[in-house]
Formats: sequence, structure tokens, C-alpha cells
Amino acid sequence: MLAIAKSPRTSSERELINWKIGDSGGHVQVLGVGREGDETVQAQVDFDVAAAGTANGAGYRKSLRLNGIVRSSAEFVGHLNVVFFEADDLEIVLGSPSTRRRYLDILISQSRPAYLKSLQRYSKVVSQRNHLLRLVREGSASSEEMAFWDERLAYEGAEVVNERYQAVEKLKEDAVPAHEELTDGDELGIEYLPQLTESGPGSGLPDPVTHQALEDCLAEGLRQARRRETAQGVTVVGPHRDDISIQLNGQPAASFASRGQSRIIALALKMAEASVVQSLTGRTPVLALDDILSELDPGRRRLVLDRAASFEQVLLTSAESSAIAPEHLENAAHFRVVEGEVTPVAG
Repeated sequence: MLAIAKSPRTSSERELINWKIGDSGGHVQVLGVGREGDETVQAQVDFDVAAAGTANGAGYRKSLRLNGIVRSSAEFVGHLNVVFFEADDLEIVLGSPSTRRRYLDILISQSRPAYLKSLQRYSKVVSQRNHLLRLVREGSASSEEMAFWDERLAYEGAEVVNERYQAVEKLKEDAVPAHEELTDGDELGIEYLPQLTESGPGSGLPDPVTHQALEDCLAEGLRQARRRETAQGVTVVGPHRDDISIQLNGQPAASFASRGQSRIIALALKMAEASVVQSLTGRTPVLALDDILSELDPGRRRLVLDRAASFEQVLLTSAESSAIAPEHLENAAHFRVVEGEVTPVAG
């Protein structure tokens, strides 16, 4: 496999002057030395993956350290923005609603780390509320006790829905024209479908979309769904049941798009994601593109590489070096990966 790393453009403000990745057993170490103005900045990130005993003897323990200090996974979110494309991203188009929700949540969390906290709070509310619903169903608790958790779910849920709605609107601005360019005119449709009532995703957003309006919609949806939720013992209203509608030429892409068409849609979404992250954070994300060229014709390969070249740092892997035009290799560092060993390739 050929791996190509494009170095960032040198500027007076920020310059990456050295980086190294080391791998030893279950320990991966990333070293970076950069320049910010007149100051030199050094960073070291360590990833440790080790076997950990569990009740059945299986499992792993993960440890993350930044400059030698142990950090939680959440503390890494948003500090280094990376947009990653791989073959499994076809599941954004073809997979379940949970896959699309996860894609959207990762995008937003990179741009606004505080969103991750909102999402975690919402998940805890849903868990507590589900537990209480089962107690009410069994007669061990009163339905009046639901008032507090209804209020919290409506408030935290409105925050999640509002962020997701804004993110999808920004995605559409870039993904639709990018897809049109890559397909010579095929029409891509993207619509956010929130679960504001028990009738299902896409029951309608308030106009205008504000936190208070969404909170009111969720509160009313919970009230209407009370009987069904109590019978089932689960929360059926809220952003944990949201979806994104992706259409190709007016038809559901999951049902009518070919694998090749789905790949182009996923690629357009990922390219749009990079633009959204850049516009919201003011920082250019790193593009990590894993074998994205293998199923594209030469014309589309050129379009994708031209767009990728506009970003400062790009990591691109390919099983065939001939898939990459010479002009896209001029400013790139080349590495060959064989059986896990990385070897620099002379330019």
C-alpha cells in the first residue's frame, strides 16, 4: 500500500516542522513539533491499548496521554480536527439511522466540543426516564414523577436537535454542489428528520427553529406519547430516534442508489464535512482519505484530488500509485506500507 502525506503550506503564522509516528506493541506515540508565530510548540500524544481482565476473561483497556498527562477521550474532541473517509462510510447512505446520527454527532462535536457534553447529558436523561417508565408500568412509581424527566428531556433534547438541524443545513450548502460536480448533474437531497412526536422522524420542525420552539414541541410530543411510552417502557420521542433523509434524483438513496452512486454521495458528504468544520472553527482539518480512488474513474479522481489539495494537510492511502496524477504528488511525502512496516519513498 502507498501512503502519501501532504505537508501543510508554510506560513508566517503556523508551520509544522516535524512529526513522527511510532508503534511499539500496544503503544502508539505521535510526536509533533510546530511553530506558532515566533514560538516553538511541541506535543506528544500516547495511545495505549492493553488486554484487561473482565468477568469472561476478555476485553481491552484504553489509555490516552497528552504530553505525558492522562486525559479522557472527551478531552481530545475538537482539539485536532480530522475528517476521515473509509469504505465503511457507505453506511451513512445505506445503513441504519443510528449510523447517520453518529456521523452527524461526530461532525458537530469536532466543531463544538460542548455539544458532546449536551449529548452525554441527554443520553443520561433518556436512560433515567426509561427506568422510571418501567417502574410506572409495573406500578412501582407514579406517573406524576415523570414531570421532572419530561422537562429535562425537552430541554436537553432541544439543544441536540437545534445543533443537528444547523449542521445539516450547512452540510447541504456544500454537499449538494460537490455531488453535482462529481456526478455531472445528479441531484442530491438531504433533509434532517427529527423525532418530535410519536408519529416518526420528519414530523415537522417549528418555524422558526429556535431552542424554545423545539423544547415546546418535544414537551407536547412527550405528553401525547405518554400512554404508548408507559406501555412499552421506553422513550419514543426525542433526538435518539432522529434520522437524515438522503435522496438521489428525488428517490431514497438507500433503495435506489448503486454502490458506486452511494460512494459518491458519501464522498460528497465527507468533503462538505471538511468545509463545515473549517468554517465553524476557523481551522483547516486534516483530511484522512483511505483508498478513496479505487472505485472512481480518472475524471472523478482528478476532481476529488483537486478538492483535497485545497486543504493544508492530507493523508491519502492507495493500493495503486498510478491512480494519482503526477501534479498531485509534487508536494507530497511518500511512504510505502508493507506488512505493517512503513518505509519512506524517495521523491
